[in-house]
Amino acid sequence: MHPVAAHSPGRTAALDVDDLESLIRRVVREEIGELLSQLGFYEESTKIEVGSPLYQDLMDIQQRARTGHLEFYTYEQAFDDEAI
Repeated sequence: MHPVAAHSPGRTAALDVDDLESLIRRVVREEIGELLSQLGFYEESTKIEVGSPLYQDLMDIQQRARTGHLEFYTYEQAFDDEAI
């Protein structure tokens, strides 16, 4: 990957795109968590039990994403009985 350079007065950092993406994801998670906490919607991390149906579904989605086999539907396709 090509490095991405960030400049600020007196400081320079070089990150590759994967590192930059990871940093952005971390900051967004922290900011959303803080906002939800302030609004009273988020008090602690959600814990998903290993082996539960939700855990298995999330692992399946993760695997499909890694292999490029995710299929997305529009709202109409998902919720309109006639569209199916």
